[in-house]
Amino acid sequence: MNAATVSTGQSVGVRLQNISKTFPGGTQAVDDLSLEIYPGEVFTLLGPSGCGKTTTLRMVAGLEAPDIDGGTIAFGDRPIVDSTRKLFVPPEKRQVGMVFQSYAIWPHMTVEQNVAYPLRLRKMSRTESRQRVANALELVGLEGMEKRPAPMLSGGQQQRVALARALVYEPEILLLDEPFSNLDAKLREQMRLEVKLLQKKLQITVLFVTHDQVEALSLSDRIAVMDFGRVQQVGVPKELYESPANAFVRDFLGKTLLLTGVIQSSNQEGQVAVALDGAPNCVLFGRTSQAQDVAPGVAVNIAVRPEDVDLMDPEGDELPQGVIGGKVRTTLFTGDRTEYQVEVEGQGTLLLYGTRQHIFGEGSPLWLKMQPETISVWPV
Repeated sequence: MNAATVSTGQSVGVRLQNISKTFPGGTQAVDDLSLEIYPGEVFTLLGPSGCGKTTTLRMVAGLEAPDIDGGTIAFGDRPIVDSTRKLFVPPEKRQVGMVFQSYAIWPHMTVEQNVAYPLRLRKMSRTESRQRVANALELVGLEGMEKRPAPMLSGGQQQRVALARALVYEPEILLLDEPFSNLDAKLREQMRLEVKLLQKKLQITVLFVTHDQVEALSLSDRIAVMDFGRVQQVGVPKELYESPANAFVRDFLGKTLLLTGVIQSSNQEGQVAVALDGAPNCVLFGRTSQAQDVAPGVAVNIAVRPEDVDLMDPEGDELPQGVIGGKVRTTLFTGDRTEYQVEVEGQGTLLLYGTRQHIFGEGSPLWLKMQPETISVWPV
């Protein structure tokens, strides 16, 4: 595939520029969205139901047309949609493969017939079609199952058939719309790994849609977090998780503990010291991306991930600097870790994680310690 080059020197596999979509009745699903997806990467649209991610995917596939008042979609240097020129390339000419949430496996066909269907529509010869189907089924681990009727397949096998069918005609771009949502938890984990390995092997560009944070973080090279039809932040998974651009991204990705306090001191670089509500002698140090909105005396939220809080046995009656005291209300052993509901004076009840090797009993006191580099501070 030819790829356009942007000013950064990074080639672009798919470019969406100023794309909007309004449905009858005035509901705006996508609002002036612009994205660049690089060749050979897994790019994920992540967000809650109704945020516009699937509508965006369907516009890339050609199953939805953007609003006619502007916007373009291009695959490399090939325009696919250009509203000003009234250009709209139909789905069958876009060279994309798509796996739907429901898999869309035809029950009256065998595995081989399901996978070969796109080739039949393209009037490919039987000899080449058989070879491509065999190659695709081998890629997804279904070799030898060509003659099996579709209704006799498990959920995981049906997903593999849908994936083989999407890949059989060697598309430029693979579109995945919530492909794991109908699988149980263990099979979802297995299929995530298999899809990632397959994508790396084929070096195909993937646009992936999900509301599942674990899927997005584990599979993606980059993620666009969406809400109300707009992109809130684009970045690599670690960047989004550790340095969210706003409160929506912070709270949507993973679990966040929110404590309350008052700014004691701050500087222009975003470094702040916060006196904790309920324990004004306990000062926590962190960073804020909104330094212009915080100043001494301003009430703020202190955000930290549960896994970034160390749980310790108390050592005496006096709390060390930067340590918070709490009392365990509930202890839940979950196998790989222990989860606690901890009552903290002035802060309510917090959900915290501990190891399975050292367990705090219900009713026992404990200390909570947070490292400054894990704390972010947000205006209330």
